Amino acid sequence: MGSYKPRHLKHEPSLVSNLVGRRGLAVAAATATVVPVALAESASAAPAPAAVASPAKAAGLKAAAWNVGYGSTGSWVVALQRRLVGVGYRIAVDGSYGPQTYAAVTRVQRYKGITANGYVGDSTWRALGGVPTAAPVSRGTVRTASSSSIVRIAQQYHGVPYVWGGSTPRGFDCSGFTQYVYRKAGINIPRTASAQQAAARRVYTPQPGDLVFSGFPAYHVSIYVGNGYEVAARMPGTVIVTKKIYGYKSYGRF
Repeated sequence: MGSYKPRHLKHEPSLVSNLVGRRGLAVAAATATVVPVALAESASAAPAPAAVASPAKAAGLKAAAWNVGYGSTGSWVVALQRRLVGVGYRIAVDGSYGPQTYAAVTRVQRYKGITANGYVGDSTWRALGGVPTAAPVSRGTVRTASSSSIVRIAQQYHGVPYVWGGSTPRGFDCSGFTQYVYRKAGINIPRTASAQQAAARRVYTPQPGDLVFSGFPAYHVSIYVGNGYEVAARMPGTVIVTKKIYGYKSYGRF
């Protein structure tokens, strides 16, 4: 007497079972790779992707210096992370391409119709505004090169009036002023106070040239001069001055 098999299963054999059997199915499930499909704010939510070869390397060519991918480190990664912060992604700007950066890059790539593999080549740079004209200064080297120059540049604009939305010597608002001064020192930072705060590395012992933030998210930013003083574009009806710092502040460094 044959074994009983329910009628609804008699004509529906499992294709996977026929191909790999029960043991093969278990192995396949154990080795499956999960690819992140949405922006993750934490490393645990965005698992490391499988290694993706540079298209240039795959073709036997030398990749451009600015083309980076998962595991890359250095100043070009800093530039990439600053671009991502500038378009609204809340990630660390630490010069290390890890899970957060990967999640943000792949989301940009999917939105722009680029192959979402996390590799930042020319097409992804174009989607983020273009390849930077030069490698930025990596965090950790800025202070030795430009801490005094940042303050010196900032104080050249004493007397310039505060202008809402201003970002030129004809008139500055607070973050337009800090962005302009940093750019003159060779450092690209985001436009708004809150974005500058998110992109900077928080420090608790400020040095001249660091940024001084009011609030969190920041609603005001200025440049630390030293000895408890800042140079700031404060509010409508005032001009840029060096003044004493009052109240609780936080500090950030690029």
